[in-house]
Amino acid sequence: MLMSCNETLHTQSYLDGELEGADATAAERHLETCAQCQALAADTADLSDALRKVARHRAPDLLRKRITKALDREARPARGGFWAGAASGGGLSLLAAGFALFVLLPPSASSLAQSVVDAHAAALTGGKTIMVASSNHHTVKPWLAAHAGLSPAVTDFAADGFVLTGGRVDQVAGNRTAVAVYRHGNHEIDLFAWPGHGTTLPQPGMNRGFRTSFWKSGDLDYAAVSDMDAAAFQKFVGLAQSQRE
Repeated sequence: MLMSCNETLHTQSYLDGELEGADATAAERHLETCAQCQALAADTADLSDALRKVARHRAPDLLRKRITKALDREARPARGGFWAGAASGGGLSLLAAGFALFVLLPPSASSLAQSVVDAHAAALTGGKTIMVASSNHHTVKPWLAAHAGLSPAVTDFAADGFVLTGGRVDQVAGNRTAVAVYRHGNHEIDLFAWPGHGTTLPQPGMNRGFRTSFWKSGDLDYAAVSDMDAAAFQKFVGLAQSQRE
């Protein structure tokens, strides 16, 4: 589809994670009202999903060494000058750009919901839900900042029946995420947070027996996942959404 919106390039930069602060906020607000840029975001998400489904194979060590040496040569152009170096490394640059595109493209709403539930279920079944154990947000929050590279809001809701038990670092749709872990009776709740890059967030729903809810706050996207009953889950989501970074 031919894109005629004057903000298309700005939107693409936002989808690629190149904008921050006020620029990112402006792009997000535009995306909420522009049908053409929404179509661009949807196409980008579809491409991201397609790339994630491509089979991956580890290259032989010998080939990896050859590629590394070639990249080193590209970084230090040969005596022939700039154009000789650019010509010899052009193919590798294109390959590197392809991998960068794969990493930056935001996932679709459906694949994001599946990825969050998969991460939650894997942590439960693997017995690796907590990497730092503490009910003190002054301990969990700086640990997440140091290990996940971002500092989401972390609050102990013990007075409301949701006890902060710790945190961990996880992966959701290729993104490094900070996870604050809570307990409600015999149920665990994972509160995921990661940098928002224009991804269309899923609607609240059920997936493999787990309830999910997604929202944005500041520059971060959040997702809550648990197998609690609907009333308790909605209460937790309300508390979590009222936090401030």
